[in-house]
Amino acid sequence: MSDDNSENGSGQTIEAKAKPASSWLGRMLWLGPRVAKAREKTFGPSQPGFAWYDVARQICDDVVKIGETGKGSWAVLLLDVSAVELLVRAHLARAGLLTGAGPLGEGDWDSARKIPAVEAAWGKLSTTQIATLTSLLGPERDAMIARISGEERDGFATGLHDLVMRLAEPLEIEANRLGRALFARWSRVLVVGLVLVLAGGFAGKWLVKKLGGPNIALHAAVTVSSQYPGQGVDHSLLVDGDPETLGFHTLDGGQQWAVIDLGKVRKFNKIVVYNRPDGFEDRAVPLKVEVSKDNINYTQIVERKETFDKWSARGFHAEARYVRLKNTPPNYFHLGEVEIY
Repeated sequence: MSDDNSENGSGQTIEAKAKPASSWLGRMLWLGPRVAKAREKTFGPSQPGFAWYDVARQICDDVVKIGETGKGSWAVLLLDVSAVELLVRAHLARAGLLTGAGPLGEGDWDSARKIPAVEAAWGKLSTTQIATLTSLLGPERDAMIARISGEERDGFATGLHDLVMRLAEPLEIEANRLGRALFARWSRVLVVGLVLVLAGGFAGKWLVKKLGGPNIALHAAVTVSSQYPGQGVDHSLLVDGDPETLGFHTLDGGQQWAVIDLGKVRKFNKIVVYNRPDGFEDRAVPLKVEVSKDNINYTQIVERKETFDKWSARGFHAEARYVRLKNTPPNYFHLGEVEIY
């Protein structure tokens, strides 16, 4: 008899080291016990009755291919009757009640009716349908099918096909047990992976914003070349941190521009420009960004030619006090917000 403890030569008890338990997250995601149980319990080719079930499943596929137009035909009735017998054999074998190769006898049917799944499916048939089906499952199958009148065929065919589906369903569930467990495993892993990717993206943006330095244009002084009456008159909105406001709106004659005064010469390598938030985005392009230390001599550092809602320009290294934005004249000029890093 053995236990978790053993004795050394001096008679002292040595406790066996417990195996480290899997983490809660690992168990939740990987579903190890569930997959292992599914692998053990799955109805597969090596188990009794699977061959009967597999043939019945192929017959069901053939019936589906024939479709509604032939549901009461001799061929469909023959296929569904064959499927019923095969599925009953599969249930019997699954329950450990093996049958011979010959036709199912009364004893086989009595045994099959004791299987809950078979009894539940059989109980959905009417008394007339049971009597007809019982006669069809005998040795005179083909002759009995031929005797069913055309008026009876459609109703009987519907009940018979429903019986096939009900007999097949529990076996189908057992045959796909492992597949469902693996699907649940990978679905959870995928969902957690997507959540981590999204969380990482948000965290990355937050870190870039926090570690990338402050917006040196925030609340800087702004001057514009002209003023359109009644719109964009508060130029401080161009650098207030809110891209949903209209920062300025010029007239449309000659070259129009807006200058941001950083207060002193600053170094920066990124400019983010938000277009007017309520339309007319095409008026902003081509958009040129120029810099100057003295507000007299300007040098262009970047240009945007395609229409945009938000434009992040980088890849340059500027050292300036004044940042001038201008479009191609003659045109109205307006933007929502400018950030400089």
